[in-house]
Amino acid sequence: MRESDAERSYHHGDLRSALIEAADAILRDDGVEGFTLRAAARRAGVSPGAPAHHFGNTAGLLTEVATLAYEDLHICFKEVKRGPTPAATLRSMAGAYINFALGNPGLFQLMYRKDLVNRTDPRYAAASRATLETFALIAAKVYGTDDLAVEGQSMGYAGIIAAWSTAHGIAHLALEEKLTFATQGEDGMRDFTDRVLPSVLRAQWPG
Repeated sequence: MRESDAERSYHHGDLRSALIEAADAILRDDGVEGFTLRAAARRAGVSPGAPAHHFGNTAGLLTEVATLAYEDLHICFKEVKRGPTPAATLRSMAGAYINFALGNPGLFQLMYRKDLVNRTDPRYAAASRATLETFALIAAKVYGTDDLAVEGQSMGYAGIIAAWSTAHGIAHLALEEKLTFATQGEDGMRDFTDRVLPSVLRAQWPG
């Protein structure tokens, strides 16, 4: 297959980056439902076959985008200011998680879609694990342990699952505008994150 003029204008690394940026933009603008390889190629200004050449298939490109999204969320977690107590820090971590989701709804949905990403991809697995362990470590401290190897019915393990489920559930409900009428629209969402969310998180993890 002959390369298009647009493809020839890219260096090899630049074309890969351009396709990733195009996929990211589609997910931000149109969500997961609006994504196709053809749309990504069109947005990047290359031939329809270019994404498959670099990523193999749709899952290959979306897995790369999801990996980068986890890395971005990991940076958000690292930038969270630690509070005077584990509970205060967990509130900040949960807030960062929820705000990331509300600011990147398409990417957030993609990160957890097992039908769209290859969870056995080494880079994806490493990025998702490192990111979620950062959150889990703080949650574990709130429930009295520093050990992420705990299993079964222990308080630490249960607390980690409860904390993650709380943050994820709030994010999902807010994205679906199901929490209150106030979350509808851009102004309502801003009011929710600025005024309501801190109170919700403090009710969940006081102290």
